[in-house]
Amino acid sequence: MAAMLTIVLAAAPARAQTAPVGVRAAGMGGAFTAVADDATATYWNPAGLAAGTFFGLTLDGNHFDRQAGQFAGFATPPFGISYFRTASSTAVDENGRNPAGGSFVVHHAGATLVQSLGDHGLAVGTTLGMVHGNGATAFGADAGVMLTGALGKIGLVAHNLTAPSLGGVRLDRQVRAGLSVNARQNLLVAADIDLTSTGVSGEDRQDAAIGVEVHPQARVWVRGGTHWSMKGTAAPIGTAGASVAVYGSIRADAQVSFGSQDGDRGWGVGLSFVY
Repeated sequence: MAAMLTIVLAAAPARAQTAPVGVRAAGMGGAFTAVADDATATYWNPAGLAAGTFFGLTLDGNHFDRQAGQFAGFATPPFGISYFRTASSTAVDENGRNPAGGSFVVHHAGATLVQSLGDHGLAVGTTLGMVHGNGATAFGADAGVMLTGALGKIGLVAHNLTAPSLGGVRLDRQVRAGLSVNARQNLLVAADIDLTSTGVSGEDRQDAAIGVEVHPQARVWVRGGTHWSMKGTAAPIGTAGASVAVYGSIRADAQVSFGSQDGDRGWGVGLSFVY
């Protein structure tokens, strides 16, 4: 863990940020690094698959004022495959210009491997694959660590370790830490914080998030949260979401993100299968 932090925190700053993926994660305000236990763990924290469900499949999409993300993936405790597409209007090149004059679209495809270490709930994972956008293709890599205990989890993830360059725009190296606590049998509380800042529209941004998830009935999950930037001028955004088991282990997921027009409001819907 210390080695991963040293490598990433020493990296040069980049100029583009990928949009958040996963409707469930967005519904919790993005406080998901130490929660990730479904197929979207391939993005949020690859190590989360070690303590996740036996099999998970997710298809969903989020659409915000200035960014969007669509995700498709499946995962088991040792392995996962995922594809997601992100679009952002905040990406700028080295000269501070939007490279496409509109949305900067990036396609990500990768495979995830996870390994448990010893008998103390520690796991490490990595997602390796290709990213394509702005007419260029590059190799991408994420890595994560998860420590699972009786009371909750601690997670750490590093995105874009190779800082891939796509036609003059580099994807940010980003390090994010999270904590989740099982406050009650049916209540999960989580918090995330970025350990690195991100260049967005010519200014630095460093996000923090708090979220909760409640399981009040056997077929219903309700969640909510908020996220904000500790740097820059972006306004805080509140979130609310829910999942309903519509047939067997198939769930319908939805979220809405709301707040000031200076933030990033939007919505998301999806389907997931969890076994």
